[in-house]
Amino acid sequence: MRKHIFFLLAMGIILVTGCQKELSFEQPSSPAEGSLQDDASGDCLPKTVNGAYAVGQALTASNTITVAVSVTKTGTYTVYTDTVNGYFFRVTGTFTNLGTTNVTLRGNGTPFAAGINNFVVTFDTTVCDIQVTVTQPGVGTLAGAPNACAPITVNGAYSPGASMTAAHNAVVTVNVTTAGAFNITTDTVAGIWFTFSGALGLGTQTVPLQAQGAIPASTTAGAKTFTVKLGASRCTFDVQVTAAATGTVDCTNPVFSGTFTVGVAMTAANTVQINVTVATIGAYTITTDTVNGVWFNASGNFTATGPATLTLTGNGTPVNSGPFTYTVRWGTSTCTFSCTFNPPPDYFPRTTNSNWSYEWDDDPVDSLYRNVIAATHSAAGNTFNIFMFDDGTGPDSSGYYRRNGGDYFEWFDAGAFIGYNPPELWAQYIFLKDNVALNTNWKSQSFSGFIGPTPLTIRFSYTIKLKDGPLSFSTSTGNMNFTNVIAVEEKYEAEIAPGVWQDLTDQVGYFKSYYARNIGLVLLEYYPDSAATIPDNKMELRRHQVF
Repeated sequence: MRKHIFFLLAMGIILVTGCQKELSFEQPSSPAEGSLQDDASGDCLPKTVNGAYAVGQALTASNTITVAVSVTKTGTYTVYTDTVNGYFFRVTGTFTNLGTTNVTLRGNGTPFAAGINNFVVTFDTTVCDIQVTVTQPGVGTLAGAPNACAPITVNGAYSPGASMTAAHNAVVTVNVTTAGAFNITTDTVAGIWFTFSGALGLGTQTVPLQAQGAIPASTTAGAKTFTVKLGASRCTFDVQVTAAATGTVDCTNPVFSGTFTVGVAMTAANTVQINVTVATIGAYTITTDTVNGVWFNASGNFTATGPATLTLTGNGTPVNSGPFTYTVRWGTSTCTFSCTFNPPPDYFPRTTNSNWSYEWDDDPVDSLYRNVIAATHSAAGNTFNIFMFDDGTGPDSSGYYRRNGGDYFEWFDAGAFIGYNPPELWAQYIFLKDNVALNTNWKSQSFSGFIGPTPLTIRFSYTIKLKDGPLSFSTSTGNMNFTNVIAVEEKYEAEIAPGVWQDLTDQVGYFKSYYARNIGLVLLEYYPDSAATIPDNKMELRRHQVF
């Protein structure tokens, strides 16, 4: 009776060891390790391009690209692109947490030709592609030039000491005579400025200029005049800096709107309504402290004194579930309210006493029982839940698992798993992601050792093949039906030359694991090669109990 079909990997891997380069075991080092996230075509995720790119215009701070990195080892990092068409992107920093995070690369240089430029982004041993479109510079004039911008709409409240937010902007009208990339900006007055970078089509259109910076607390009240610049075109508008309103806040019986869930970013729909009493009219910025990765704020102008209701909008992304207390501050007045965040959906529960029963290949006798015990395991600065299994020969360890956000990790002896001699090579890797799109691919770190006298370095490659879809199958006890299932394909790659990886599917096969929301692993399939359409082996869930 077999315990685990993963042992097939160790037997199959020997077939391809003859072409491996010699590498020593990995040693701890300061550089971070991980992989860039990409889709099935190799394009970076989330593949965000910011700013406008025009021929002959040097890139500025608004010209950036954002990509996702799955961090498997913390440390210093450099993420960079090649140089294409006279410009490139680069960022350096330090990863302090494992899991998936977005990094933003700053652009440098000046494009010299129009077209679509394909950049290769590099981090650690992984690459992905991102496309940037360079256009001819747009040509246009500002409505109202060379006098006051007309029409003009200024949004947000401006008072001494206020920091600019997304609510602070000025909407101008532009008559575009040549479509292309535009960089529109103002001068800096009273510590703030307004800017826009992006592509505009032909015709007359409104353009929001986003406010940046902060107004010094020493700034006097009154109109502040800004000059908008678009090529040779100029127009002006005024921003009224008004004395701050005063009053008190009252958090009794707060009214919440929206859903508050761990890992889900706050939007304009996530609000809390409180009571205020306005003593003097004027501009206000009322905010809370940041707790659990989230804060609430509101800004505007009070035009009347007395009692009023105020809606604070949530910002940020909650980290943990449960109730958290927020302190609202308006001048010297404070009050508190409690906001409860829902736990995120869990595709691999790890709660104590949770248990699952499986059967192999529809054989009711060939079964496996897994359960989570109360004890935990500490490794690499993290705490892992301990799983046990029993296939009828007695209980034994079935792995160490933890979760960070949407990433699920296993701590395991990679050497014993692969069949290295000596086998001891403990590490962690991400085997499941529940917050990425269909066809997202990520790689594990590499694992180096020896099969007999032959050196071998391999890594795992994972791809999301089903995202929150249905799944049905039959077992000896009846039909099993699940909704919200994530399927993950697990393949293996060997490094045959420095930085060159070979897919091992036709030598050792691959696995497909299905995880149901709030249930866990429900189906495991093994396929012997890339041509196989029916699994050679499968392990199916027939009963579960999650606490």
